[in-house]
Amino acid sequence: MAERVAERVRRTLREQPELEIRFTEAIRADSYYQGSVVLFLHPMHQALVDELRAERRGGE
Repeated sequence: MAERVAERVRRTLREQPELEIRFTEAIRADSYYQGSVVLFLHPMHQALVDELRAERRGGE
């Protein structure tokens, strides 16, 4: 199920690249919570977020 979250993160960061992301163990790895200006994720997704943001910076 973490793959579903990873796909959601990819899509969300394409649509809202400046969205703030906070990592917390209060969120399960197979879940997420998105507010209007922040996305809460389990820390296991941090490498993916870093990779996606690095790709975006490289493409600018």
